[in-house]
Amino acid sequence: MNKYVAVGAGVLGLLAFNAVADDSDDVRPGSSTIAVKWEHKLLEGRTDKPKVEFAHRMRNGFQFGIEQVWLYDRSVPETDAGYAPEQYEMNFKTDYKYTWGNKKHQAGPVLDYQIKEDSKNIRVGAYYGYRITKNISTKFRARYSTNLDRIRIGEGERDDINKEMRYDFWLTYRWDAFTFVWDAILLQKLSSNLNSSGVEQHIFDNNKQTAWEHEFSAEYRMPEAREHAFYAKFKLKQKLNKPSHTEERNGGYDWYGKHDNAMEVGYKYRF
Repeated sequence: MNKYVAVGAGVLGLLAFNAVADDSDDVRPGSSTIAVKWEHKLLEGRTDKPKVEFAHRMRNGFQFGIEQVWLYDRSVPETDAGYAPEQYEMNFKTDYKYTWGNKKHQAGPVLDYQIKEDSKNIRVGAYYGYRITKNISTKFRARYSTNLDRIRIGEGERDDINKEMRYDFWLTYRWDAFTFVWDAILLQKLSSNLNSSGVEQHIFDNNKQTAWEHEFSAEYRMPEAREHAFYAKFKLKQKLNKPSHTEERNGGYDWYGKHDNAMEVGYKYRF
C-alpha cells in the first residue's frame, strides 16, 4: 500500500507544479498525459483489463511513466470455484527522445520495470523514428525482456528464466484531427526450458517460439480542445494452439485454433 501512496503523492505533486508554472518558465517540467483504457478479449471466458496510465515528457527529452493494469477473469468455472485471485500488472516506463533534422528524425533508449502477479521483469531496448511527410511517419523499436523473478502461485519460486525479444514496426498517418496507426509486432523467445517430460515450456500461445501480432488504432483529438483525445484499438493476436487451450483442458471453452483478439478503447488528457 505504501508504494501506491508514494507514487500517487509524486504524481499529484508533479501535476500541481505543472499547473502553476508559466509556459515560458524554464523550470516547467514539460508535458503530461493521463490515459484511462479498457481492453476486452473477444473470446468468451477470457480477460478484461482496465488500465490507468500517467506519462510525463521533460523538456530535455526524458520521459517517465507508470501504468496500473487490473485483470478480470471472465472464465465461469474459475470464477464459480472462487479461483479468481487478485491479478495485476504495474509497469514503470522510461525513455529518452533525441530529435534532429528539423525533428524529422527521433531516436533513443527504452527501459521498463514490470511487476506481475507471477513475475518481475526488466525490459530494455531502443527505437528510431522518421517523419516521411507532414502526415506520414514510421518508427521501429527493438526491446529485450527477461525475468528478474518468477513465482509459482502457491508453490514458491521458479528457477527458469524467460527471455524474449519484441520488434515493433509502426506506420502512422495523420489526417486533420484523426491519427491512424498500424503496429506490426514480431515476438521471439530466446530462452529454453524443458519440463520433466521433455516438452519446451518457453513458447508463445501459438505453441511456437516466434509469433506475429498486429495492432490497428484510430485516435480523434478534439480540434477546439486538443488536450482531449479518444481512441479505439483492435489487436490481432496469436492463435491459441497450446494443448491447454483445448475444450477438455480449460473448463469447456473452445479456444483451440482461434485468435485471442482484443479491443481496447480509451481517453487521453494531455496538459
